[in-house]
Amino acid sequence: MEYAALAVALLALIVALSARAKAGGSSKAIEDATADARRRIENANAERERELDVLRKTLVMVARNEQVSDEMILEGRLWRDVNTQDGIALVTSGRANVVDVRTRQEMAAGIIPGALLIPLDELEARAKEIPRNGRTTIVYCASGGRSASACEYLSREGFENLVNLESGFSGWNGPSTMPGVR
Repeated sequence: MEYAALAVALLALIVALSARAKAGGSSKAIEDATADARRRIENANAERERELDVLRKTLVMVARNEQVSDEMILEGRLWRDVNTQDGIALVTSGRANVVDVRTRQEMAAGIIPGALLIPLDELEARAKEIPRNGRTTIVYCASGGRSASACEYLSREGFENLVNLESGFSGWNGPSTMPGVR
């Protein structure tokens, strides 16, 4: 009988320890879920703050009678697209900075005269080379996709008056020259 009581007590102890372990695991799972929820809320708040900042800056542009496209407002971006004709007008006016974000191999086919050559994968490290002189900055790549990404990055870094050459160099029929790539 003592052995039976001892076996029952041992079994009860095992059940109790198992329940405690499960409860501890549940506590850890609750802590992890709480921390995850807190991170998600912080990320969502940061994203909303960025969106609100873009909206404020867009409103400032409207108040200054600067060009703001429907896409800029609807997509929440601080840069606009320009077609080749408008790009040519900006370049030939001499009132624009020009940044080429293509690879060095792509640049070998020609560049827009006066373009600063900064491949997209070097942009973060070399963005300080882009003048902040109040002029419009035209950014282009081969077809307009990478330059749109570059404009998005530069706008987050505080650059203003950015335009993306929507057709890129492939649609460019303005003046071009051969690069002196470093």
